[in-house]
Amino acid sequence: MSLIIKTERLILRRYRKADLEDILEFSRTTDWWLERILPWEVDSQDITDYWEKVKDLNPFKDPRWFDLVIEVKSLGKVAGIVGYGVTVIDEQHKQGMVGWLLGCDYQGQGYASEAAQAIITFGFSELSLHRISARTGMDNAPSWKMMERLGMRREAHFRESHTVKGQWRDEYIYAVLLHEWQTSTRNTPRNTQSNND
Repeated sequence: MSLIIKTERLILRRYRKADLEDILEFSRTTDWWLERILPWEVDSQDITDYWEKVKDLNPFKDPRWFDLVIEVKSLGKVAGIVGYGVTVIDEQHKQGMVGWLLGCDYQGQGYASEAAQAIITFGFSELSLHRISARTGMDNAPSWKMMERLGMRREAHFRESHTVKGQWRDEYIYAVLLHEWQTSTRNTPRNTQSNND
C-alpha cells in the first residue's frame, strides 16, 4: 500500500532505503526531549530494522503505530517523522493519537505545523476519526504551543509521568474533535493531497 500525503512544502510518505543517511543525520541532531521518543537507537542497523518492521503497515487495518517520513520538497531531504497511534483507534470510539518530530536543523520553519496539520486532516478525513490526541513534554514549549495554534486543547497534565536521562518529567495531553477541526479556519488545508492506494 502506498501512502503519500503532499502539502505545499512537504511530502509525507513511506520510508525508502535511500532515506537512511538523512534519518541518521536528524537523529544525531535531535534535542534531548525528543531523544526519549526516537523509536530507534542512533545507528544505521537499528534504524533500518525499525523501518523494515513498519514500512508496510496499513493504517486502515493494522492495529499499531505507523510512521511516515517528512520530506522537504525543495531540499529532497528527510527532516523528520510523523505518525499515528493506530492502537488507540477503535470502531466504536474512533480515536487516534498523532506524533511528530523534526531534526534541530529543520525546526522553527513551520514544517512541524504543516506536517501535523496534514496528518490530523488525514485522520479525520481518511480514517474517519472523531477525536485525535497528541502528547508532549511540559518543558517542550514549542510543541505544545504549536498544538494550541492548531486548535488542539490541553486535556491533561501528567506529573512526573516519564524519565529523561534519569530525571522525572511532566507531560501534557492535547486533543481536537472532528467538529472543532472542521470549523477552525486555521486548519484549512494548504494544497494537501493524499494518495493511499
